[in-house]
Formats: sequence, C-alpha cells, structure tokens
Amino acid sequence: MRRSPLHSARHEIGPWVWLFPLAYGLHVAEEYWLHFPEWVSNFSQSFVSNPQFLFLNGVFWLLMVASVVAIRARASLTWLVATLAAILGINAALHLLGSLVTRTYSPGSITAALLYIPLVVYAFRQVLPRVSRGVALRAVGLGAAIHVGVMLLAAHPLLLPSM
Repeated sequence: MRRSPLHSARHEIGPWVWLFPLAYGLHVAEEYWLHFPEWVSNFSQSFVSNPQFLFLNGVFWLLMVASVVAIRARASLTWLVATLAAILGINAALHLLGSLVTRTYSPGSITAALLYIPLVVYAFRQVLPRVSRGVALRAVGLGAAIHVGVMLLAAHPLLLPSM
C-alpha cells in the first residue's frame, strides 16, 4: 500500500514533538504554583502580575501547539523543532543560572532540569542531521529572539493587557 505525501510528511517528525507543549505546560504550572513572578520581582523593579503571567504563557502555549501541528503536517517545517528546542534550552539555562547566581530556588528549575534539558538534547539530535547548518543557526537564532521578546514583554507589564 502506497502512502500519500501528506501521510509520510506528517510522520517526518514523530509524535514525540508533542512533548514540547506538555513539558511547557508542566513548567508553567511549576512557575505559577511556586510563585515565579514574585521571585523575579525580588530582583527586578517590574514584572508581570500573576494574571498577566498566565495570559502571556497561555498565548505562547497556544502558539507552541500550533507549531507542533504545523511540524507534524509538513516535513518542510522540521527546522521549527530547533526553534522550539532553543526556546526551552535558553529558558532552562536561565532558570538554573538564576538559581546559582541568587543561591535561591528559581521556580521552574525542576522542570527545566528534568524535562527541558533531556527534551532539548533529544530534539537537537533528531533535527540537526536533517537540516543544513545555516537553517539550524537561523532556527536557533529565531528561538533566541522569541525568548528575548517574551522576556521583554514580561519585564514591561504595561505592554500586556491589565488583568
């Protein structure tokens, strides 16, 4: 039986890619329940409120789900896995670095260490052999830019809807 191009493209990147929104959801839950916005406020003059934190992360979670749907539907979007991995990898590094520098627990560090880092390593091992070096660098650069953008939004709560 011959597979249609859509069927084979859908399986270019396996269902494991759904671990991105799952890990992200668990990470946000850890951050929220253990008061990440409050923790950041101890070191920064301005940070989002809890409702703004949930809004910002909810929007990003939906964009992540949409990205995974697109990745699974089109083999040409394999590079987007490197973007998602870069976002989570940078976030994990910042949580762990924040804990080390402040000598306190940065809420989100547990899921960063136990979920993000293994997922990021696995994702890069799966994707990097499938894309060119230039595409990989641009995909990681996009992930870094997205992470910086989210951090800037979080640091400037007046740019977000007040809740």
